[in-house]
Amino acid sequence: MAVVGLDMGNFSSYIGVARAGGVEIIANEYSDRLTPTYVSFDKSTRVIGQASKAMEITHAKNTICNFKRLLGRRYQDIYVQQEKEYNTYSIVEGKGSSVNIEVNYLNERKRFTPEQIAAIMLGKLKHITKAESAIKAIDCVIGVPCFFTDAERRAMLDAAYIAGWNCLRLLNETTAVALCYGIYKGDLPEQSEKPRIVAFVDLGYSALQASIVALNKGKLKMIATAFDLSLGGRDFDRVIMDAMRDDFRKRFKLDSYSTVKAKLRLRAECEKAKKSMSSNVQPMPIALESFIDEKDVNGKMSRAEFEELAKPLFDRIRTTLTNLLKEAKITPEEIESVEIVGGSTRIPAVKQIVQEVFRKTPMTTMNSDESVARGCTLMCAMLSPTFKVKEFKIEDCQPYPITLSWRGGINEDSEVEVFARWNPIPSSKILSFYKKEPLTIVSRYSYPNDIPFSESRIGMLNESIEFYPCMILDISQYTIDQIQAQANGSPSKIKVKVRLNRNGIFDISQAALVDQTQESTGKGSCKTTKHSRSKHFLKDDTMDTKGGTENNPDLNTSATSEPMDDNNTATNEAQQDKDDEGDESKKSATKKKRKEIDLPIISRVSGATKQELDRLIEQENEMVLHDKKEKERSDAKNAVEEYVYDMRGKLDGGEYEKYSDDRNRQKLLNDLRTTENWLYDDGINQDKNVYIERLKNLKHLGEPIRNRYYEATNRHYHMQEFMKTLQRIDEAIQTWQNKTNDKYSHIDKNDIEKVYKILLEKQKWYDQTANRLNTLRMQDDPTILCAQIKQEKEALERECFSILNKPKPKVELPKDNTPADTSKKQAPPFNGPPPPPPTTSNKKSSKNQPPTSQQTTLNFD
Repeated sequence: MAVVGLDMGNFSSYIGVARAGGVEIIANEYSDRLTPTYVSFDKSTRVIGQASKAMEITHAKNTICNFKRLLGRRYQDIYVQQEKEYNTYSIVEGKGSSVNIEVNYLNERKRFTPEQIAAIMLGKLKHITKAESAIKAIDCVIGVPCFFTDAERRAMLDAAYIAGWNCLRLLNETTAVALCYGIYKGDLPEQSEKPRIVAFVDLGYSALQASIVALNKGKLKMIATAFDLSLGGRDFDRVIMDAMRDDFRKRFKLDSYSTVKAKLRLRAECEKAKKSMSSNVQPMPIALESFIDEKDVNGKMSRAEFEELAKPLFDRIRTTLTNLLKEAKITPEEIESVEIVGGSTRIPAVKQIVQEVFRKTPMTTMNSDESVARGCTLMCAMLSPTFKVKEFKIEDCQPYPITLSWRGGINEDSEVEVFARWNPIPSSKILSFYKKEPLTIVSRYSYPNDIPFSESRIGMLNESIEFYPCMILDISQYTIDQIQAQANGSPSKIKVKVRLNRNGIFDISQAALVDQTQESTGKGSCKTTKHSRSKHFLKDDTMDTKGGTENNPDLNTSATSEPMDDNNTATNEAQQDKDDEGDESKKSATKKKRKEIDLPIISRVSGATKQELDRLIEQENEMVLHDKKEKERSDAKNAVEEYVYDMRGKLDGGEYEKYSDDRNRQKLLNDLRTTENWLYDDGINQDKNVYIERLKNLKHLGEPIRNRYYEATNRHYHMQEFMKTLQRIDEAIQTWQNKTNDKYSHIDKNDIEKVYKILLEKQKWYDQTANRLNTLRMQDDPTILCAQIKQEKEALERECFSILNKPKPKVELPKDNTPADTSKKQAPPFNGPPPPPPTTSNKKSSKNQPPTSQQTTLNFD
């Protein structure tokens, strides 16, 4: 099974595969390692990747890109409205204020969610992986921006599920870059030493991400991240576009944004100019022929002018990097090196800003475009049992603090922050509640202004405590049902396990009611606040919960957490029970029997339901099947079209003309002409079988002509080869007769006579065939084909040379009759130890031994 890492960016995608002891970025069907993240819808099919990007200008309204920024968002989001300005396709509002993309598909206006479009692209990447590696690809690790929220991460997992991927983990792109850097570094300090602090800056097509990482040998710890999700290479393109628009308005009286086609053409030219300015200080020309109203336009821009226009964007980069240092509480002097990745970091001004903020020259030792894909592939290899990777611990962090809110009592807090900013992921906590009725918990981000969503919450916690499912800033809502009071009427203790998994997604995974009954020992009793940890929760995590004081009979929450790594194991359960028993024996002689009862959890989270996902998978499979049928239909149509043009050109004044009589030639030409007109009229959209039948009728007249041409052009070669074989055999017989060479002297006379007889028969067949073919007209079908001539030649060689090539008999050397000197006995020459005698039992036992497990080792040298 292939180990795959996917970097599906907003503009381009890369696929990494672990094999041959390393990580390889595989190429698509165009032998390009970069696959554009484009999806186009046509009247009859879908086009994805390189072919879709080529259709961007001609099918602008049906070509979709930058859809990754729409995952998990609502239509009113300010970032969604910005995407409507950048993109040419139609973004509309769907059910529940969701985002829909409307296109023309199968001659209908159809709507797709961003998750469906992402699934189509991920399906294309899966097809490329399977075609290139010839291995079934299922397991993968997908890179996502570090600023992705819970809703966006769930949407990405939904898209992977629809596409048929088994996503082992969503890995932050900042972490993937750091992993790709750290795992190959052999000079990192030991874990007991002070870590090496490295800063990474990733400026891609549509977003800026930066991180500060502490690296030790075999360990990576993410300290802090910073981002600007609306600042990327396309924003720099837009600066040049706006300048050219103003210039063309003044000089040519044309509005470059008046048509979609003109805007896209201008954007492509401005992007080329931006790349050229990175390596040239001279003004770069920007020229477009037949731009608008058949007018040619031209302009130019220098690097200095570009940097002056883009100064607000450069200031935002500086602000983001400065905030990163503040969040990490790191000074530039503590940072040992700075690595830059992403296509837009090639801009000289960006490098200068990075150097000024961190006071170090940025390094470009990493591949700017492929680092994320390589990091994701390494992560997938670490999670896969089929690969052996050197031990490397990854400690990622959560950029957004998470708070839980619930229905509380009088004069008590109704919320608590369970995961602080930069909390390690994955990690878990166990909370204790004391309740008499079902409990509803809402998880939300603590600081709404820090979240890259523009809307305020739909519903705020108020006196009536109304909870709304799938709120923009609320992560999720959970209802713990079947909670009842104890037999004496006191509140029941509820243990709730909250989890921030390795995908960065929050979840309440377990809830249990602790049923406690007391048994007196006759020596008195007292309350204890020490609660042994539930064995039920010890199965997954290394949490150490000791409960809390029971001062408030209505509520008690307590939680202590420990970072949970993917490779960690649970704390020793027996030792924990032993400590609890010793503590209880000192404080009280009262024994408590605890029984935990699992409680049902009703969750309301963002994303599609299981039924909705199944429906989307079925719809995707139908579209894939339709694409396959359409491709077969298109291939059949192209085969007819190709045959028409090929035969018509060769029949009418071409090489086929003299191999057909006038009547058949004219009839076939008329059929070809009729078929050509039919293809562009009634036959433009027919079923596959119709094209196959049409081609069959044309070949009924055309193939005999094609076969005559083939026979005539290849007959001379096969006859010459046959003659050469006859001559070789005749020379061998002459050599035997004249005794001019001892090569055949060992052959018996009877065998030579047999060869001579076969030679005469084949010579006679050759002469008859040559006479018959010489009298054959070009318009007639040959009675003897080239295949028959080749077959006769091979039979002649097989029969004759099996005799002529007999090896000479071996001649025995004369024996030496000289008497041997027996006075001196000589030891035989030593040729090594004698081989051990063969033992069949060993062979049988070796066959019965079970095969050893095979693992591929990745080489990091």
